[in-house]
Amino acid sequence: MNFVKKGILLITLLTLIGSIAKAQDNSFSNTAILGIGTPILDNGIGFHIGYNPSLSVHEYVAVEGQLSYFYAKVTGSFLSGDTGMVHSVNTLVGPRIYFTPQDAKVRPYISALAGGLYNNEIIDRIDSAPEFGLGFSGGAYVMVNQLTFGLSYDTPGNVILKAGYTF
Repeated sequence: MNFVKKGILLITLLTLIGSIAKAQDNSFSNTAILGIGTPILDNGIGFHIGYNPSLSVHEYVAVEGQLSYFYAKVTGSFLSGDTGMVHSVNTLVGPRIYFTPQDAKVRPYISALAGGLYNNEIIDRIDSAPEFGLGFSGGAYVMVNQLTFGLSYDTPGNVILKAGYTF
């Protein structure tokens, strides 16, 4: 089973586990996220898939996690102009800060998550050594009912427009 299939299977499994946990406690929520993005220093376009569970600890604060996968097809590398692919996996945790109360229909919020990053690049058919490091995701979002929209910066250097559903 290749890397993408394993990632999708893991996200599906975590979503099911989160659904079971939510049935037991109303302060827990799950958000499945899809996004489209671009590497900051390279020309190209990418696809993001993520799972973001959150646990409300206060009316305006939640602890959020993120398990995400980003794939980008690079059409012109920043330094060399070469083409290739980038695969990134982030496992992150951090605060989510809301600007409106829990019962509001529209809830804008920001998040700043940190944790682990796995990154692998294949540029001009040369597979660089995979790297593990510090991962980060920061962004601004708005939740309308159960739909979430936002813009984020995710390591290793991707700006991503995201849309998701909270259940």
